[in-house]
Amino acid sequence: MSKINIQRVRYVIVNDRDEIFCGLAQSYQFKPITDIGNTAIKTYLSENKAIKSFLSSWRYSEETDFKTGKYRVVKVTEQISEV
Repeated sequence: MSKINIQRVRYVIVNDRDEIFCGLAQSYQFKPITDIGNTAIKTYLSENKAIKSFLSSWRYSEETDFKTGKYRVVKVTEQISEV
């Protein structure tokens, strides 16, 4: 029997205070990366999808916020492993 080991490239949103965009079902928030606990991290399939989805989810955000550095898209590797 083989162990489960899945790795895939995803994209996340980080703000200018190095907090990561988290949450589910319109209960979104930015949390410090060092203190996410069991909070669901919002991940996206592509950089473009991350920006578009974030702009429709996060109130008062604008596309120019990504140019000014208020928000940025970070490419990450998501891993699910059997323990």
